Amino acid sequence: MPAPSVIIDLDIIAENTRRVADTLKPQGIGMFGVTKAACGSPLVARAMLRGGVFGLADSRLDNVRRLRHAGISAPIMMLRIPSVTEAPDVVRHCDLSLNSEAAVLDALAEAAQEQGVVHDVILMLEMGDRREGVSPEDLIPLAQTAMAEPSLRLAGIGANFMCASGVLPTVEKLERLARLADDVEQRFGTRLDYVSGGNSANLALMETEGVKMPARINNLRIGSTILRGENSFTGGTLPGYDDGAFTLEAELVEMKTKQSLPDGETGPDAFGNRLTFKDRGARLRGIVNLGRVDIRPEGLKARHRNIEIVTASSDHLIVDITEAKKFAVGDPIRFEMDYGALVQAMLSPYIEKHLAGRENIAPRPSAIRLIADASVHDLEETRQFLLGATALGFEIKRDGAPEPADLPLWIIPGRNGIHELIATADVEAVESGLLWMDSDPGDIGAVVTPEAAALLGIRTATREQAAIIGERDIVAFTMEDVDLVGIREATRRAIKRVTETTDGFALVLHASVARGMDADPREAGLSYRECSTVMERVAASEELRAIVLAGLGAEPDPAALESAYGYLLSALGKRILA
Repeated sequence: MPAPSVIIDLDIIAENTRRVADTLKPQGIGMFGVTKAACGSPLVARAMLRGGVFGLADSRLDNVRRLRHAGISAPIMMLRIPSVTEAPDVVRHCDLSLNSEAAVLDALAEAAQEQGVVHDVILMLEMGDRREGVSPEDLIPLAQTAMAEPSLRLAGIGANFMCASGVLPTVEKLERLARLADDVEQRFGTRLDYVSGGNSANLALMETEGVKMPARINNLRIGSTILRGENSFTGGTLPGYDDGAFTLEAELVEMKTKQSLPDGETGPDAFGNRLTFKDRGARLRGIVNLGRVDIRPEGLKARHRNIEIVTASSDHLIVDITEAKKFAVGDPIRFEMDYGALVQAMLSPYIEKHLAGRENIAPRPSAIRLIADASVHDLEETRQFLLGATALGFEIKRDGAPEPADLPLWIIPGRNGIHELIATADVEAVESGLLWMDSDPGDIGAVVTPEAAALLGIRTATREQAAIIGERDIVAFTMEDVDLVGIREATRRAIKRVTETTDGFALVLHASVARGMDADPREAGLSYRECSTVMERVAASEELRAIVLAGLGAEPDPAALESAYGYLLSALGKRILA
């Protein structure tokens, strides 16, 4: 049964971001894009950056590490006030943080001094929502603490609205924040970079009530409007924004007519809730393969007309489809999610994540572009391989720069330069995965998108390589792992990793696993049959976008090259009987 999925449309995220930027820029307001509801997804973060955010903001260090490990160098704000124990990691990974306690400032200052950096801090004001922040009367003493630390820089002040108590931002509150910024600057003879006036609720104030921000407000922290187009005041969608960036899709696994009232004495459900039901007679009910373990059902709304959500157990979502269009068991049911449901769906390991959006859909390759030394072009094994590729329907091109419809195939002597080659293949796709088949992890630290990378067939690794794999959360299957779970399952997991949030992947096939049946067992990793199975799964995925055949040396052994070409034809779709 296919797992439930969240379909993420990066185009919508980028376009919503552009619309926010177009609204704020004329007023001199920049923004940090808040990625916490997307669990710090680097894909979502890059869509925000393309749309015009100045930097990113998140409340969890794990998410920030994920962004940094993905190679994102934009400024990152720690959105949640740090704890004392988190101070070293906050300084290490974040450019600035929101603060309200002198003890935390001391810890940040000590960590920054030890790391030889200056850390920017924004002091938060309590403006009525009763979340983080000092009273206006305590602002100057707290600012004095920050100013006294050589390893801290007082970068700004800020306020928060509509998160803990639902207190709305108002012009009066924002003007008071602006006056407090003036007070700090006059008291210490400094200029604040940020007067951070709030979040997406401020956009609702601007868009629905035509309010302009006070002149001193020059920064907002925007999440829900970018991700969901949300009007924080009403819960609906702001005019001109798109609420379809995230869609939850699950499968209908049962359809039966049942009475709307339970039969028998009722007590609390498995989650302690006492439910009441209205007698509506017999109704056509469906069960969807989602439950409270996966999702917050109260935050779901079916995107199909006339589907009502009745209740949910741990594993099943029960819907009333009496008045809806005709469905059949196996049909997908799609839902929109409120903020809470979105967060839980993105956190759930049981819900897959997939990309959508025309900006990120690269064309399926129609041509093989062979890029190799001239001597390789002239070999009989190469000629036979290209004839086989032609028989599979591919046009053949030689050397030159890859074009959008090309599947580039590089043949190189060793491992050097692989990552640079793959980068040149990323013509259309915003993100690409990497499936690296090798007995050695190679230069694993150069992987650009570790969240979409998988290693398969590892026989040996240095301590440094192992540490990088662990720290960057790269999926890696050693030969021991392959023996434990089997090559088909290892390949399934690897391909899932490299395709789940990408528009395709590059395959690196190293000679240590590509020498065929005649390989020296002391040098080989995966067996001939295992490697062939991987290639068949690669072809079935239909997501192959580039190939690097490496490690055959400057003068490839004909038998080894023939075996490698055989694997590649399998990856391109060749089968024994078809």
